[in-house]
Amino acid sequence: MQADDQPSDIVVTGSRIRRPDYEAPNPLISSDAAEIRQSGNTNLTNFLVRVPALVNSRDSTRAGGGDAVSSAQFGQTGLNQLNLRNLGANRTLTLVDGRRHVAAEASNAAVDINAIPTDLISRVDVLTGAVSAIYGADGVTGVVNFVLRRDFDGVAARAQMGVSQYGDGATRFASVIAGRNFADGRGNVTLAYEYSAEERIPYEARAYLRQGNRRFLVPNPADQPDDPNVPDQILAGNLHYTYVSPLGAIFVGGESNPSFDGLGRPYDPGTPIAYYWQGGVSTDVPGFYQGDLAPGIERHLVNLLSSFEVSDALKLSFDAKYARSDATTFGQYPETYYLPIALDNPFVPQAIRAAAGAAGADGLFFNRHNIDFGRLGENDLRQTYRGVLAATGRLSDHATYDAYYQYGRTDLRITRLGSRLAEPYLEALDAVSGPNGSVVCRSTLTSPANGCLPINPFGAGSTTPAQLAYFQRNDQSFARIDQHVASASISGDFGQFFKLPGGPVQFSFGGEYRRESSRFDPNANLVAGAYFGSDEPAVVLPSRGSFDVWEAFGELNVPIVRERPFAELLSVGAAGRYSRYSTVGSTQTWQFTGIYAPIRDVSFRGSYGQAVRAPNIGELFQPRSTSQGFLDDPCTARSIGNGTQFREANCRAQLAAAGRNTLLGESDTGFVINGVSQGNLSLRPERARTWTAGIVLRPRFLPGLTASADWYDITLKDAINTVQAGDLINLCVDQPTLDNPFCQSFTRASGTARINGFTVTPQNVASFRTAGLDLNIAYHLPTDHLGTFDLRLIGGYLNRLSFIAIPGAPETNNLDTIGAPQWNANLAPSWTLGRVAVNYNLRWFNAVRAFTRNETAANPDIAAAEYLRYSPLWQHDLQIAYQVPDGFGFYGGITNLTDQKPDPAAYFTNTPISPLGRFFYIGARIGLTGR
Repeated sequence: MQADDQPSDIVVTGSRIRRPDYEAPNPLISSDAAEIRQSGNTNLTNFLVRVPALVNSRDSTRAGGGDAVSSAQFGQTGLNQLNLRNLGANRTLTLVDGRRHVAAEASNAAVDINAIPTDLISRVDVLTGAVSAIYGADGVTGVVNFVLRRDFDGVAARAQMGVSQYGDGATRFASVIAGRNFADGRGNVTLAYEYSAEERIPYEARAYLRQGNRRFLVPNPADQPDDPNVPDQILAGNLHYTYVSPLGAIFVGGESNPSFDGLGRPYDPGTPIAYYWQGGVSTDVPGFYQGDLAPGIERHLVNLLSSFEVSDALKLSFDAKYARSDATTFGQYPETYYLPIALDNPFVPQAIRAAAGAAGADGLFFNRHNIDFGRLGENDLRQTYRGVLAATGRLSDHATYDAYYQYGRTDLRITRLGSRLAEPYLEALDAVSGPNGSVVCRSTLTSPANGCLPINPFGAGSTTPAQLAYFQRNDQSFARIDQHVASASISGDFGQFFKLPGGPVQFSFGGEYRRESSRFDPNANLVAGAYFGSDEPAVVLPSRGSFDVWEAFGELNVPIVRERPFAELLSVGAAGRYSRYSTVGSTQTWQFTGIYAPIRDVSFRGSYGQAVRAPNIGELFQPRSTSQGFLDDPCTARSIGNGTQFREANCRAQLAAAGRNTLLGESDTGFVINGVSQGNLSLRPERARTWTAGIVLRPRFLPGLTASADWYDITLKDAINTVQAGDLINLCVDQPTLDNPFCQSFTRASGTARINGFTVTPQNVASFRTAGLDLNIAYHLPTDHLGTFDLRLIGGYLNRLSFIAIPGAPETNNLDTIGAPQWNANLAPSWTLGRVAVNYNLRWFNAVRAFTRNETAANPDIAAAEYLRYSPLWQHDLQIAYQVPDGFGFYGGITNLTDQKPDPAAYFTNTPISPLGRFFYIGARIGLTGR
């Protein structure tokens, strides 16, 4: 390629310096708008998981059902969040046009990808490296940058609809983009609207997941004692839980097992198998806790992009966005355990009443899975606002500036569906005989106008909406996240002063101010702890938190030599950032990069740097809430020798301080203790060291081929992890002294020295290590008569993924487990001839382990060979498109062409693929060939 044929310089993701994209020093995988359309995906996360580095991202199948509805979290329904390198969504920095985007949750800095407009995207860049020096905190593993289409002139529209082979999971998508250049091309206004909807899929929609068809791996009852020639676990079906039933499991007196079901029959638990039962009247295992296979999501997005070039020295731009996401899902059914029922309750079956009388029991207790109440659910309405006002321009022939102010806000309304209020629920259960043979609530006798309607917990029940309305609530909580960013930078080169043999030294420097705040306002019943049992937490208090940070940054690119023998290019670079946080003080991040191309066809590149992640608002300011933990005290005679050399002395000192001069006995430990959970204002930033090394091939003898292979290695220390209550005490007494933060997290009773309280908080106690190889091959082959062929292969090899939860804990090897396959690839060939285009895509990863390495090492016969690993992923997608004159185009396709199903031995229903099944879609577009 001649010099005048070189592509123009651009600002590549991972740098503020303009350069050709093939001179990017960090590993970069880009996907453009055409690839997104050809995939048939209207959900961006479903497309991006094709990139091996993002394989474990949270898509809709992991944002519904029991994954989203639990008493431990709020506002999770329908969230789509990227997880780069399996180190967590909170360590993945998501940008739009190289700028930050407001978060989607009050407790997390991660962005909801539902707020990104699909059809307004020009390309998506996925980059690995220590980019904190460029973009600030959170980019510990790298960055995902969505680059939007600019200066659009014309009208473009697209519509698509699809449905699964089961007739459900339907999707609808529509977008309109209208743009206009004016003032001889110096100005542009573009307005875009986008709508999409994904239908909710309930668990029961897949017959192969229902009772009678679903099987689980459980301990083999025929392998007692252990026979090395017999599998320890087998696949078994018709499984039921223990001593709980939709009919009710009735305990008469103080017995440990139920005597009757709710119909008054002797309780039939079935045949025991491991920790389950087969047959009987207990609750079916499949689907009870899991709930929906996918949530229902409806999105509306409006984007305005505008710019006007006053002169070379001043270009003004203003971007605005409104995104609305409405998501609903249902999780587990509500449970009732060991609740008393008075014998004068008229709903008690006569056989049970007689048995209680014969046993001299004063009352009954019952367990019940309340399937007739409906599943617990959540609806999240998330509204995102974002505006960016920017000024850019040329200061001289060798320098430009870029300044902007950005404001983002997310408003979240969280509606919990079907949660029981404790007091009215207990009132409805406490039924007595009323006037004229009626059945009324006992509370109605003293408060006739209270509206209580009695319910019958005996039998499967047919609880009416009116009865449920007395004690079920669809209460609303609210959250708001605000983000302010002001940034200014100057970029250019020193060419007016001097040049190196490789060209002028390039630079960029500037400063940035950012303020983030969030608040969570739980409903009054949450604050009062008024809900029943496991439906909601005991108490949730309002939370507030904010921080700001002042930053200064700089970057250099030094082209030492260019276009010399055996030195087509040799350049080195450096970047650094100093940050001052209002919460954690100062941090420094830096990166060094280098590129060496001995000839134009081959380039070697590498980077080494330090990145940080500052604690987010949730980790710092999480409000105080109730918690429970089972604590096995290490200061007993049994456990005193199971720790470090410091344990015994520390235990004796701590017990003495509580007034006890002997070690604890067995009667002093093994209790469930009440405690609290809260944020930690003493957290420090996480720190990561990252290095990459790679090769880029652009062989002249094979025009159209570009290939790259890059090794990455990330070590993350001081990672924030919430230490469980049972680990706090071990960490305290196993340190060199008792002067450590873990000892301040629990208390002992004076005299007995028993633990009587604890506080669980996030701590800088964990560490991660990951390493692997990324492969990126693209080949464009035009022919004279056979059309144009394009081939894209993205591959990944994961060499290491380890996690240490707390100091002294054994390393957990997560390599080759669910979400972290060792080998991962996406192959996308396409063929275009005239107006016809055929696009095929194969997404594959290897069969991952079903058991940990420790489990299989200790028990080689843990399961039959076919169950030691889950099925590999083989997802085949096909699309055919036809472009007609005047800018019209039609297309149709199938995803999961071969209808691969989830592994029948996996507990999770989306391993290795979602249960959506074979999916058909058709679409039409107009004017998409314009800019």
